[in-house]
Amino acid sequence: MNVLIVESAAKTRTIQKYLGSDWRVLATGGHVETLPQDREKHGKDAGKAYWGNRPGALPNPPWVWTDRGEKAVREILEAGGKNPSFWIATDPDREGEFIAWCLERLLKPHGPTCRVTFQEITKDAVSAAIEQPRQLDLRMVDSALIRKFVDRLVGYRTSKTAAGVVGRGASMGRVQTPTLGFVVEREEERKSFVPTSYFEVRATAEGVKLKVRFHQGGDPQAWRDTTGKIDTQRTLDANLAAGAFEAISAAAKARVTGIRATTRSAKPQPPFTTDTLLQEAGSKFGWSPKKTSALASALYEAGHITYIRTDSTRLADSATEAARMVVSAAFGEDFLGQESFINQPDGTIQDAHEAIRPTHIEIPDAQVEQDVETGRLYRLIRARTLASQMLPSIRESRSIEAQCYGLDLPLVGSVSWRTFTGWEAAYAEFQDEAADLPPAAAIAEGAVWCLDRPAEGETNPVLVQDETKPPGRYRAHTLIGLMKKAGIGRPSTYSRTIEKLEERGFVEIEDKAIKPTEKGCAVWLRAAPLYAADDTSDAGQELFNIQYTAEMEEGLDLIAAGTVSAPDLWKLWRDQIRFLHEAAKARLKSGASTMKQQETLVRLLPNAPEDFSQPSDVKSLSYHEAAGLLAQLREAGVEPVPSSAQLDLIDNLLNDLSLTGDELYEIIPAGDLGKIRTSAAASRVIEDLNRLHDERKPPSARQRLYIDGLLEKTAITGEDAATLIGLSSIGHLTGGRHGTASKLIEALNKRKEECKTGTNTPSR
Repeated sequence: MNVLIVESAAKTRTIQKYLGSDWRVLATGGHVETLPQDREKHGKDAGKAYWGNRPGALPNPPWVWTDRGEKAVREILEAGGKNPSFWIATDPDREGEFIAWCLERLLKPHGPTCRVTFQEITKDAVSAAIEQPRQLDLRMVDSALIRKFVDRLVGYRTSKTAAGVVGRGASMGRVQTPTLGFVVEREEERKSFVPTSYFEVRATAEGVKLKVRFHQGGDPQAWRDTTGKIDTQRTLDANLAAGAFEAISAAAKARVTGIRATTRSAKPQPPFTTDTLLQEAGSKFGWSPKKTSALASALYEAGHITYIRTDSTRLADSATEAARMVVSAAFGEDFLGQESFINQPDGTIQDAHEAIRPTHIEIPDAQVEQDVETGRLYRLIRARTLASQMLPSIRESRSIEAQCYGLDLPLVGSVSWRTFTGWEAAYAEFQDEAADLPPAAAIAEGAVWCLDRPAEGETNPVLVQDETKPPGRYRAHTLIGLMKKAGIGRPSTYSRTIEKLEERGFVEIEDKAIKPTEKGCAVWLRAAPLYAADDTSDAGQELFNIQYTAEMEEGLDLIAAGTVSAPDLWKLWRDQIRFLHEAAKARLKSGASTMKQQETLVRLLPNAPEDFSQPSDVKSLSYHEAAGLLAQLREAGVEPVPSSAQLDLIDNLLNDLSLTGDELYEIIPAGDLGKIRTSAAASRVIEDLNRLHDERKPPSARQRLYIDGLLEKTAITGEDAATLIGLSSIGHLTGGRHGTASKLIEALNKRKEECKTGTNTPSR
């Protein structure tokens, strides 16, 4: 009897229909073997943090049954009968390969085994997999083994320390603790946030929203937030704001004095990866990652979408062709984007799987057991896949400046409308309705706009007195985005990591946002810093440092790719973790402050209040003295000074840029580097300088190639193209997201559409 083995019971019904009565399809319910963890059942091995190994080999620990592993394997053997053949079709990822490895060891004495995988649960995919069985991928198995060994070593060793420092029930983990760090650090930012008051004056005329511009960028009196960023439409001067409000109220109208026209395009996003699907469903529908994962699993197991654990944005050629046929039929060929430009692999090592997409994209809707929410998620996945093969949407925008009688300050605002729907046509169900026509107001210099009649109980204009708000707490889907960006965790662990933090009482959900508990704060602020070397040149540096955790993830990928030695990397990490654990024990025993505490104090103390009692030498402080000082400084809302790396980067960026006085004043407080007093302010300056740097750098080779292709298709010369965006020569193009090369691409795409519809005659 042929027995095909999968992980989930929900898959068995679908696959059994495809294979017929000559096959039995059974599920393991997940893992069948695990490391020993129950002292009563498994003896002394349950307490081990790791097992020894021979040189050049990985540890060979005893494997024990999971809760249902023995029963699942017994049922598989019984189904195979006297002459079985076992087809192991566990999930096509690292954990699936480990489960297949366990099953092969257990089943091979009873009959031949084959490893098969499929990206989607369709009849064609299952049949193709059976026709092309393969050997186990032992590189992926090694990667899975080392992840288990490292997680065991970190969890067992550090959790004992955490329980000793924080109290019973405290624990730490390789990915869990850095993720907790994001949540706690955001809470510390919120506690130290100092609100900044401001006034605004708003008015609505002819349906257009306007604000008073109180200051110019270089004005020393201009309003700045706590990071030093200028907002010219806010002011600290209550009298100035009140005067503007009264003048607009009295005039009851405004005259348009300036208009600046721009065209911008919005590119489609690539097809979904695991993290982007969790983020989008959280943002659009308010779903938790756990709910989204469950619904996506149901769709996958029913054969409606491809495998849901993936880091790749790649589509198979056949899937791309099918999607483009649907776009052409539904919206017209004019909506098709350039496949070679849009459909690029993301370059990650884990590109073995496609992006998440429908298995039959021609089907507009699909549900599992009449569940409307699975249908909603399917339509979102389908829309994203179709959109990825479509042209950018294009919008016309008008920046407006107006003047009121009796007011020397200008009113500014903007309006925009969509001129080409592009990819948004496929995404219409999941977006707010967009204006496709210009506003009714006369958008021309000299036009006089009357203020709109306000609704009952409201005023027009409006005088706003408010203050800045602290940064918001993370929600589950935004935290997953942060994990992905930092390179910690993997598609199979994102959702479960956050669930564990809540289960263990380290975080709680408040108004759908993640808030750290007192225990969670203590784990991150008191226990985690113990695992740092006294000298950053020492092995391991900081165990729970984001960069170190990300490097581990990269190392696991390299093992799976076969580019590094698994035993060598295991030995390196094992020795680093042991070294840091011994350092943590010694530090606890001596009572000395940690390097992390000392570094944090050195950056906080310069911004401490004048009456704060400064220590003579932070290195001589005990662990508890340093912890007490840090608590006082955080309670006082003190922010750290910029790091030397931040200041060096700012200096390098300034050397690369030739800023005018106004530009410098707008980016740097008072135009003086010495006025950058906090790390948050330095980050804001770096962001603004990077934006300017991007705007002024040359176009990339990819941008130039794309522009050359558009010039050929539109039959426009380079000189004529330059005039479209106000340049004298195409040689003056700048690169980056905000550069003129991007603007030219938008303009040429628009011209190409006009040529197709016959609304414009191309220049030659």
